Amino acid sequence: MGFGDFLFGLAARQPAEYRRLRAIRRRIYRRVAPLHAEIVRSSEPIAFADVDRSRFEPLRPGSAWGGVFDCAWLRITGEVPAGVENPVVLLGIRGEGLVYSPAGELLDSVSTVFQQGDHPHSGGRYRPIQGVDVSNGRIEFYADVAYNGFILYEVGRGRYHGAQLATRDDEAYSFYYDYLTLVVLADATDDAALASELRRDLSSAWAAFKGGDLAGARSALAPALAAPSTSDFTYDAVGHGHLDMAWLWPLRETHRKSARTYVRAMNALERRPDYVYGTSQPQQMHWMQQEHPALFDRMKAAVADGRMELQGSFWVEPDTNLPSGESLVRQALVGRGFLQEQFGLTDEQLRLCWLPDTFGYNGNLPQILKKSGMDWFQTIKLAWNKTNDFPHRTFTWQGIDGSSVLVHMPPEGDYNSRAGADNLLTGLARYPEKALETALLVYGSGDGGGGPNEIHHELTDRERDLRGLPKVRMSTAGDFFRRLEQRDIAHTHVGELYLETHQGTYTTQAQIKRHNRLVERKLHEVEALAVLTGDDHRPVLAAHWREVLLNQFHDIIPGSSIARVNREAIATYERIERELDVYAAELVGRLPQRSGSGSGSGGYPRADAAGATSSAPVTSPRTALNLTSHARDEIVKVDDGWYRAEVGPYAAAVLRPADAASDLAVTDHGLGNGLLTLRFDADGVIVSCRDADGAEHAEAGLNRLVVHRDPYVWPFNAWDINPDYVKRPTRVLRLSHVESGMDGPTVWRTQEYRSRAVTVRQRIVLEAGSDVVRFETEVDWHEKHRMLRAEFRPAHFGDTVRCEIQFGHIERVTTERDSVEQAQFEVCAHKWIATEDSGGGFALLNDAKYGHRAKNGLLSLNLLRAPTFPDKTADRGIHRFTYAFTPFATGDLAKVVREAYRLNNPLQVTDAAPFEPAVSVDDPGVIIETVKRAEHGDGVVLRLYESLGRATTTALRVALPRVSMGAATPPAPTDAAASVTGTFTAVETDLLERPAGAGEDVDLERLEFGPFEIKTIRLETRP
Repeated sequence: MGFGDFLFGLAARQPAEYRRLRAIRRRIYRRVAPLHAEIVRSSEPIAFADVDRSRFEPLRPGSAWGGVFDCAWLRITGEVPAGVENPVVLLGIRGEGLVYSPAGELLDSVSTVFQQGDHPHSGGRYRPIQGVDVSNGRIEFYADVAYNGFILYEVGRGRYHGAQLATRDDEAYSFYYDYLTLVVLADATDDAALASELRRDLSSAWAAFKGGDLAGARSALAPALAAPSTSDFTYDAVGHGHLDMAWLWPLRETHRKSARTYVRAMNALERRPDYVYGTSQPQQMHWMQQEHPALFDRMKAAVADGRMELQGSFWVEPDTNLPSGESLVRQALVGRGFLQEQFGLTDEQLRLCWLPDTFGYNGNLPQILKKSGMDWFQTIKLAWNKTNDFPHRTFTWQGIDGSSVLVHMPPEGDYNSRAGADNLLTGLARYPEKALETALLVYGSGDGGGGPNEIHHELTDRERDLRGLPKVRMSTAGDFFRRLEQRDIAHTHVGELYLETHQGTYTTQAQIKRHNRLVERKLHEVEALAVLTGDDHRPVLAAHWREVLLNQFHDIIPGSSIARVNREAIATYERIERELDVYAAELVGRLPQRSGSGSGSGGYPRADAAGATSSAPVTSPRTALNLTSHARDEIVKVDDGWYRAEVGPYAAAVLRPADAASDLAVTDHGLGNGLLTLRFDADGVIVSCRDADGAEHAEAGLNRLVVHRDPYVWPFNAWDINPDYVKRPTRVLRLSHVESGMDGPTVWRTQEYRSRAVTVRQRIVLEAGSDVVRFETEVDWHEKHRMLRAEFRPAHFGDTVRCEIQFGHIERVTTERDSVEQAQFEVCAHKWIATEDSGGGFALLNDAKYGHRAKNGLLSLNLLRAPTFPDKTADRGIHRFTYAFTPFATGDLAKVVREAYRLNNPLQVTDAAPFEPAVSVDDPGVIIETVKRAEHGDGVVLRLYESLGRATTTALRVALPRVSMGAATPPAPTDAAASVTGTFTAVETDLLERPAGAGEDVDLERLEFGPFEIKTIRLETRP
């Protein structure tokens, strides 16, 4: 298929037949009276109740009414001529609109938005409007209209073509869709005899039509339309209107697109008794509840009647590479909670995860889904692979912990199917598992919403049982999966579902990614603080969580939206950060404060890093608060002084003056701290990194800052990186200024790089007692179609690399022996990436980055990109972030995990009294990721996971004096077993906080974990 065929469909493939269809449709509507239009223009939407009726002014047909993202209200009025029966109101606009009655009731929606390959509509540039009251001979309605660009681009203008009162020739209308159905089938079928027969029938029908015999024209096609399918294959068809929360339009427009999509769906459900519609994002339903309650009531009734299916449980359709594991859990908790509370859905009705358009799926998603009540997974995205055709469309997907879900990818590879014969046959041809004799057909206009329109309905009506095609039946996706899970599924895929395209989304819009990482950490901290202080964080944080989850939509956090979306996302994050900081300060203020003398511990003994207590005099007025799962022993700078913090997990400890460091060294070309000695070349690259034993960890340079060419990959510039960038000439940044020095127990070296369009300032830091080399970085970035990377060639490099993902890590190959390995030229990792051989290991850590290359001896961290579409200003400006590296002994991955948490979760310096660990574990590979209030009731939830990929047993120590709200003191040092058995119950739950198994108390002294297992423990006060 050529590009013209792809874009323009039938008009390009069969221009003669397209002209015939245009001639037929001229017979469908007979105009009987023009309607009068008036307009009120605005740059932003105006609610119906707020429209100033005095501002309406006349609007002539053919007038342009606004540019991209402009808004307008149309008022259409007129009269029904005497003697006209069954009049039809036609509205012609370039754009889309929501139609209201004079009383403000939603009537219908209208759209002429072009989608590639669209079949021609019977109304041409006009659309019939449902629900307009014509009973009294007067016509009046309002349309809230918008123009959002053309296909992918912010070009063109909204235009008013006109409004007409017409009558419809039902025979001509039916003939039009009869003809369209068979034209598409004749062109798409591989059956030459059938194609020839259909073309003869079409020619006969056209001749009859040209002769004025419309009944004869229909009769000529009737035998072909009546001939039944001989296929054993059946598509289960569900209507859908895929609507991106934001993408090539701002969030405010998605509110309106949602209403347009839902009102169309509700109208179709009322007119078509066997039609089934599916929708997938509770955030959009929540907007309807707030903004259009009558429409929301219609939606609830449709769900109750089994006519509208709620697909998936996530709040939005998120990216699953970039959000944290806890964020993905909250997608399910928040989304599923809304669906059950508002629609009364059962667990059986919420077994499906619906993520058709997300840019790859992390290897721990099966476990997150299973433990969130989802057994089935629907996507199409792997059909977009650029290098290798993913070998399956129906298969079992097994995650890194062994959990499995059933996956179906509608074989056409489209969640916006036109539902024509070509789509049905394409899906069949692309389906490796066609022997199952079933597949899902997801049809309707999408990306910008809309859902099935007149064309989809008319075609599927004629294709239910049609010779030359598989059978089609209306079905929910849930019923399809219930039938599918009864079949034998031959194939199992283990690990991540890596998408062989869109790897640039790991890096584009770095500010959004940095803010997301920061907000996730702040939410974690305030939830833990609320538990420690007995506060109820749920009403405080519910709105924040919803906004964060919204910004994790698969075109916002990946950075693949227009500039306005990105600006608004960053502003939202910054507001949330400020509000979380205020809440955190309030919570810290509720902790017992140090008295400044005596024990200063609020009545509790002071704890050191090992858990021992001390009654030594206070040596500092401040304490270090550690809200991570790891004990910390590190230095902290407070004002102008340096202090040592030895503090247990989820604990606070007194800061003590840092000891003088005797092994620190600074030279013109190096830094050292007794554990590592660094030597820099003239370009600022670390050419030697020797440890205390003299072992070299730099093979061919560490932290080489390189600007790569990153050319425009059409059409998805922000999404895609050309894998051949590594073959193109590069520019290594040159040093323009160097300083070095010593500050307390640290040595540092500042390096500045300048070129025409980029300035990089790095402060390279070594701390006494630590073998982590930290790069505190500020970049002023004004390149175009370039990519800034920090490249490392360590001495120890294995055939695989371990990459942190949600609640664990995944092992990927570093070789390029075949096309699959070559296609993974850029991979996503969270806080760390590590490789090792028999002599040692090397890990890269970061506090805000995700894109990495790990191939052939090179670890490369993607720092910044500079695409120009859809945001021509993407990433230009000032960026601040930190990354680091650390050597580690072969097999000591626990150190890497610990140091990554340390980099991302700095200790908080407070005036609170010190206290013992509130919760802790014995095994360093088990992470207490979350401490929060239970979603319902008065309990506390702890979420833990095994991070190293091996089975283990650990004790969970809990020292909370009370788990109910209202506890005003921090946890006291207690015997863990006594506190559990005497104070509260501990029950293991799934991620939805429903009891697992029989709901019996678990033995916290012996918690057994499988590799990468996630465990959720609910603590409740014992009656």
